[in-house]
Amino acid sequence: MLPYIQIAGKFSLPLYGIVFVIGFIIAMAIARQNAKAYGLDKSDVIFAAAYGVIGLLFGAKLLYFLTKLPNILLHFDVYWKWLKIIPLDALEYAFGGLVFYGGLLGAVAGAWIYCRKYKVPFLEMADYYAPFIPLIHGFGRIGCFLAGCCYGREYHGFGSVQFPYNEAVPELSQVPRVPVQLLEAGLNVIMFFVLFYLVKKKILRSGQPIGIYFLYYTVIRFLLEMLRGDVIRGKMGILSTSQLISLILFPVAVILISGKYRKKN
Repeated sequence: MLPYIQIAGKFSLPLYGIVFVIGFIIAMAIARQNAKAYGLDKSDVIFAAAYGVIGLLFGAKLLYFLTKLPNILLHFDVYWKWLKIIPLDALEYAFGGLVFYGGLLGAVAGAWIYCRKYKVPFLEMADYYAPFIPLIHGFGRIGCFLAGCCYGREYHGFGSVQFPYNEAVPELSQVPRVPVQLLEAGLNVIMFFVLFYLVKKKILRSGQPIGIYFLYYTVIRFLLEMLRGDVIRGKMGILSTSQLISLILFPVAVILISGKYRKKN
């Protein structure tokens, strides 16, 4: 666990952000190099990704806030006093985290805005980017492991990890845990290689690459949520927020893979 690195002994940089940026740069380099073979302009690939990143940040923050909103409304008087006395801490509570599904949906919306504005076929762009989403996400989960967030439940068997003490998450070091962040990172990287091969060979129909990604990830995310030990991600009844979104996106994935939307179009 290494949440920050020191620069010249004066500046602290969050390692999560650094690892994510490294993954993004690698993904963009591969995507740009192969864009022409897929019939896409290199500049469109890069600028659509830039729009996607803006949407990702907005969506990830928005969904995180929505997971906190019920508790804020339940204790609004306390929160309002907190906001007036220590505003930065109160805002950090409300907007200090990121939720992947919010980022994913925000990135899709950002790329769609670019494609619509510059008349680029959106579904073709989504299919092309399908392998790179899990690649970037895999790097992000490695960043989560280093930061100590999104941690796993208590586990004393083979492969368990014992995190050092962290003031931000004091309960993290109390027991050995499932390295769920690394497990998800590995599953994402596997999906990258599989989808990259399928997209490069052009053996899938329109909508199927992104549909396969959605199908794969909704299933593994639903199952991996059972191994999570943090309570910050929000719950709705017996399901976590991410499990509920997985159930909503699953039929979308099936429709994209089956091609039923083509008949309607």
